Amino acid sequence: MKANTSKKVISKDIMFYLPAKILEGVVGFITIGVYTRLFTPEIYGDYGVINPTINVIFLIILGWLMHSLYRYINAYKDKNNVEELCSTAFVSYITLVGIVFIILLIFQLIGSDIIETKLLFSSFFMFVAYGLNQILMNLLVAIKKIKLNLVLSLCGVVLKLLLTILLAFNFPRSVIIILIANGTVDLLKAIIVFIKLKGYRYINLGKASKGTFDVMIKYGFPLIGLSLTLFVLNISDRYVIIYFCGRDISGIYTANYSLASAVYTMMMMGIMRAVYPNLLEAWGKKDMVRTKDILSSGVRYYLLICIPATVGLVMLSEPISRICLAGKYQGGYSIIGWASVGMLFFGLSEYCNKAWELTANTKVILTNSLISGLINLVLNIILVPVYGYKVAAITTMISFVLYFVLSFTGAKKVLIWKLKPIIYIRIVGSALAFGVLLIIAVSSLEFSVPILLLSIVLSIVIYGVLLLVTGELTEELKMIRRLFRR
Repeated sequence: MKANTSKKVISKDIMFYLPAKILEGVVGFITIGVYTRLFTPEIYGDYGVINPTINVIFLIILGWLMHSLYRYINAYKDKNNVEELCSTAFVSYITLVGIVFIILLIFQLIGSDIIETKLLFSSFFMFVAYGLNQILMNLLVAIKKIKLNLVLSLCGVVLKLLLTILLAFNFPRSVIIILIANGTVDLLKAIIVFIKLKGYRYINLGKASKGTFDVMIKYGFPLIGLSLTLFVLNISDRYVIIYFCGRDISGIYTANYSLASAVYTMMMMGIMRAVYPNLLEAWGKKDMVRTKDILSSGVRYYLLICIPATVGLVMLSEPISRICLAGKYQGGYSIIGWASVGMLFFGLSEYCNKAWELTANTKVILTNSLISGLINLVLNIILVPVYGYKVAAITTMISFVLYFVLSFTGAKKVLIWKLKPIIYIRIVGSALAFGVLLIIAVSSLEFSVPILLLSIVLSIVIYGVLLLVTGELTEELKMIRRLFRR
């Protein structure tokens, strides 16, 4: 009974999150296509390095704050002590951003010829805005303000694209345009969330607490090292490619890799944001049975959605790259397939890691990601100069698989999902069945936009029918029927 209840709760939340994230992913695809037409591979290569660098600097400096707020906001709410938590977080954010600004000023005075001033401070602007946006948007998820989160996320990606286009046609085209557009929209979103949540009511500098700070830093500090190692695991390939192959080749690699990561980011976020708050709630009530049920339901939905997506991306990588990207970028289409397989295992690792996140033992995640990240870096340094930039996608995939194996092996002793073998057979079998049809289509048809869209739609229909025939979607079908009867 509890398993069905958990599945119903997760299904309901996913129905809110996933459609919006799919739309976000579609806009993401369009954005990548527009960027490759507006900017040269060299500029896109710069963006492909600068953007994730800003993201990881945020994770190193402020990530602990975001994770701690997410982890403890409901606990402090239960104690009627939200003001103390928010005030401590506010003081920490302002202090750390101020320190970063001072360091940048000193750096600019000492080494002004290393990085262009406009690029340095537009990057800082994006860092400040991105950080504030990430913290507040994650806070919306934690307190289950789902609709506001989804509306702002979707509007945000659309506005970033439109503002980038506007700036690109009115100013000299450089990576700075993208940074300013992204930072402006992120700051706008953060202000809207702050006003909607009436954040000013919960900030009282006198309420900032060292005790609360110690709780937050104890939970979040190991995640600083984790952020560094995940950076090596996820992004180091781009630096290696720039060093050995040049900025333009890095731009080609980044554009194709981003097509796969755009799909997986929206799917992973759409599912995990439905799962994690419910997981935290069950764990907080010390209900281990329901915690395992929720984790298992989350993994099942992840596999239901992501395995067919992986098959589709692998089979359709060439037409997707040719249709979505500008001509100079299309030679790297094989990267999409390797990246999608790697992302599939990376997403599964996130479910393994819940064992360590819930028990606040994040050092284990740090160790696993450090091992995998270093292997990825070493393999790239050895192989990219010999075999070229495309091999980086393969080495990254290998590292993601290793990361999953390490995470799964350790999590089995603490908390892991449990699914019947027949579930794996139904999902993988149904996905491979339409995959065979895609192979035939790719080998016999000249793909255009309508044919690509038709192929995707037909694949989804065939996959859904096969799942229904095998009985995998029986429970979901009952839920939909009950919903319409109301």
